[in-house]
Amino acid sequence: MEWFVPLWLPMGKIHELLSSVRHATADRAIELFDYHTSTLYTLPFQAVCIAQIMPLARSLQEIVPLAREAYLGVYSGYRASSIAALIPAIEGSLTRIVSDLDPAASAADKIDHAINQAIRTAAELHFEGMWVADDYKTVDYLLGQDERVFAFETFRRWLKDFFFCKTTSYRGLTWLNRHMFAHGTASSWQQPANFTRLLVALTTLAAIESWYDASHSVSFSLPAMNDDSMLLWQQALFQADTQMKLKLIEQDRYQKYGRLVPEMPTDNGVTLRSALLSEECMNDLVRPLRDAGWSVAVAEPDDEALYMTVIATHGEIRFGVALLYSCGTDNSIYRLLAEKCDAILYRGAPYRQESYAYGITVHVGPVLGWQPPRAQH
Repeated sequence: MEWFVPLWLPMGKIHELLSSVRHATADRAIELFDYHTSTLYTLPFQAVCIAQIMPLARSLQEIVPLAREAYLGVYSGYRASSIAALIPAIEGSLTRIVSDLDPAASAADKIDHAINQAIRTAAELHFEGMWVADDYKTVDYLLGQDERVFAFETFRRWLKDFFFCKTTSYRGLTWLNRHMFAHGTASSWQQPANFTRLLVALTTLAAIESWYDASHSVSFSLPAMNDDSMLLWQQALFQADTQMKLKLIEQDRYQKYGRLVPEMPTDNGVTLRSALLSEECMNDLVRPLRDAGWSVAVAEPDDEALYMTVIATHGEIRFGVALLYSCGTDNSIYRLLAEKCDAILYRGAPYRQESYAYGITVHVGPVLGWQPPRAQH
């Protein structure tokens, strides 16, 4: 799953996640990870990380304003930009944690230096300050004995084996790799779940720092939400609500020109199109068919949410209708639907219908105002 033992989450939830992926393929494990963590790394959780935990770490104090803006950017529709803003912050924070190290040290050296010192602090606490041989303070001995050491070590492995590994050595599925991002060798790092991964990784660095310098300023118990995090969370909700209204205005404007809403790297508009297509299908197509005496079966929108089909039946009589998201749909889709439908309708007003629906013999027109034939008794 390309992750580490998470802090600030109930162990019961972690075991539930691990149980669900125990016999899953790598692809399926990532899908299940994204599902489970979406219910755990919620908007309020993220707000607490940014407003209450990150400011406790000196290595992240310069990053907090950027993290706040990235958080709001995600819920304003600019997820790719928000992810891109946080990827370099991992290395910047790590460098500030080990500021006592040679500036020319490699990323691997910085990781080992920070994690080893944090583990030494954890080892001292594990043995309650008593003298023990150094062999008992090692990762090899404490990995299965101390949960903090285990969490720190798995974080080290994620940083070295995935985030900072060479591009040619990367074998993961999230594509969250610093070198792929920096050198532009792949764009799959824009996956939506990667924003949350980065935010939690930065917050985990705050915990690492507090054990590196033994300040213990960051608790492993998630703090209760205060006014700062609550206001940030509410601001994100407001941004998301405003973004939805903006998307509806955009799609209405673009539809007048037979276009889809412009795609963004992390949002191709399918979710919005599917919702709008389904809603108008029920209101403007299914309801009139039922009022006309037909029994109606509705199919799901296609993968790109460009159309959906409805089959109306009455006894032995069958009547097929397709609803297009827009009049300006490729002619190949018109021809495909014409083979199995008696009418092809579309949302909105006509836009150069003859340029798209040429060669079609079935009825083509806007769904608004369309009157279905009455079912014959």
